[in-house]
Amino acid sequence: MSWGVAFANLAAYSLQIVMLVAVGAAIPAVLRLRQPGARLIYWQLLLAACLLLPLQPWQQSVATGTVQVTSGVATAVSSPHLSVMPHLPPRSELAILLVLAGVAIRLAWLAVGFWKLRRYRRHARPLDPAPAWGVEASLLLSDEIASPVTFGWRKPVVLLPANFPELTAQLREAILCHEVMHVRRRDWLFTIAEEVIRAVFWFHPAIWWLLGEIGLAREQEVDRLAIEITRERDHYMDALLAIAGARSHLDLAPAPLFLRKRHLRQRVVLILEEARMSKTRIVSTLTTGLAVLVAAGWLITGVFPLTAEPQSVADAAGITVYLNGSQVLHRSAVHYPASALQHRVQGSVSVEVKLDSTGNVSDARVLSGPDELRSAVLQSVLDWHFTRDAANSTRDVQVAFELPPSAVTGGVTGGVTGGVVSGVTGVVIKDGGLETYRDSVTRSLSSGLLTHIVVSGLSDQARDELLAALPVHEGDTMTSDDMAKTARAVNAFDEHLGVRWMLGANGAKSLLISTPGAEPMWAPGIIVAKDAPPPPPPGAVSENPQRIRVGGPVQAANIVSKVAPVYPELAKSARVQGVVHLAVVIAKDGTVQEIHSLGGPALLIQSALDAVKQWVYRPTLLNGEPVAVETTVEVNFSLLQ
Repeated sequence: MSWGVAFANLAAYSLQIVMLVAVGAAIPAVLRLRQPGARLIYWQLLLAACLLLPLQPWQQSVATGTVQVTSGVATAVSSPHLSVMPHLPPRSELAILLVLAGVAIRLAWLAVGFWKLRRYRRHARPLDPAPAWGVEASLLLSDEIASPVTFGWRKPVVLLPANFPELTAQLREAILCHEVMHVRRRDWLFTIAEEVIRAVFWFHPAIWWLLGEIGLAREQEVDRLAIEITRERDHYMDALLAIAGARSHLDLAPAPLFLRKRHLRQRVVLILEEARMSKTRIVSTLTTGLAVLVAAGWLITGVFPLTAEPQSVADAAGITVYLNGSQVLHRSAVHYPASALQHRVQGSVSVEVKLDSTGNVSDARVLSGPDELRSAVLQSVLDWHFTRDAANSTRDVQVAFELPPSAVTGGVTGGVTGGVVSGVTGVVIKDGGLETYRDSVTRSLSSGLLTHIVVSGLSDQARDELLAALPVHEGDTMTSDDMAKTARAVNAFDEHLGVRWMLGANGAKSLLISTPGAEPMWAPGIIVAKDAPPPPPPGAVSENPQRIRVGGPVQAANIVSKVAPVYPELAKSARVQGVVHLAVVIAKDGTVQEIHSLGGPALLIQSALDAVKQWVYRPTLLNGEPVAVETTVEVNFSLLQ
């Protein structure tokens, strides 16, 4: 998750907590929830609800684009002088780092508290004579504390101030009863969990307030239990006042204190009021409160949802999806059928989709469009998931298919054995025409170093089995025979797998293997397309085609005038960087005639288009005549640290 999205989610989550605590704080007063044990349970439920808010479904947008490996690089860099303080991270990143630093400091402070308790225990001495309460916990006297403290789980310890033996027997009994109640209830474990939550949400006042209410309700409940056991209300209140008069040394250690002075008034008032509630009323009140919290949480998360990273959908080149105002949480990519590409079929497919109660597509019906393209659209839309506001409705979707630049007439085709055909770019056609070009392509494919083997769409186990069955491995020097053997091995493993080869610099090769419908994970290089149309017969090939394809690195050397892309301010503030892939058609006079985006970060595409369409190239000659050129350009946007 990016820094910007993380910061936005943190802000939205903090606001959700504020609103939920604000609603939850009013419920005990409205429902007259006075019994301290019931209030403690309610406050703990409210805290749990705050912690569970992120489990609600997150809102996710869909970023669409095409994925294609191209060559030819132009770089747009965010220069230091464009930023007021280039040495500092952006505000969202700085805020997240500040929050994490605060968490680390609070956890370190908690560790210091544990160390304090250990030191106090080590320096303490046993209470002599030990009262009957000593059976349930170790009772120790300490000169370093002013208020009784209870901690420990398996071997609980009650630390008592040094002047404890000087108190009257009734006061000692009240204090010991209170601390032993904490031991029986395992309150120290809850205290530790609450301190960890306090450390994580150190920046959130609503969480601090809620934890304070939990601590107060816990002490009030222990007061009630201790008074029921001792039946000495007056002596118990005297014990509270006696401890309140002492100077406190230990207010930050991870252990429940006998008394926090800020809670004295509320505890005394509740003891005097003797608040009581029947079990039936307690259960009904808590049930009502929980229902209100659930409803409030559902509404709040709907108004201020958390946002997931946009889903990147890589539709095939030449495909555009129109949702007509609808929004999708996620969807699968739409692929251009190989047969439609081969027969040069294009057009728009209109589909009516029916959505269920959750926004998933339950049924789809094609309204119009070429027959060759319908199945590809139906296979994709049946996996789409629309937003909640579209649930239980019917929506219309259009998918436009336009033949991508790689299928444009005038491109040079060719192929070799082993299932690898056409589309190789990066070779300038000189005198000798198409046959010389084909010969150079065949030679480039006949040998070279295999640098990458990429498998898409298979499980880890199936991928390992496939790699073990291949006759070649990364680092091997490939020949045309090796390529043919590899194609046969893949076909023997699964006849549905697709094989593609990619050429890089110095004849280096990458092998791409993917399942039907899986988007190949491209490695750097130049695509050798599997599904390109077959080459035309020799007699049909023009010696002087009107348009040729030239690789990006070669064509980049012919640039006469280049306009540098401008780094969008919004992209810089969001720390967005990456490569924008463009398909460019250069006219005979060297100007950019057509330009299309093949993919890249959405915030950067328009800037790249605006810059590259102003570029001017040196005219390309074929047999002494100028020709139009199809090429590719990569615009690399990079943030300097």
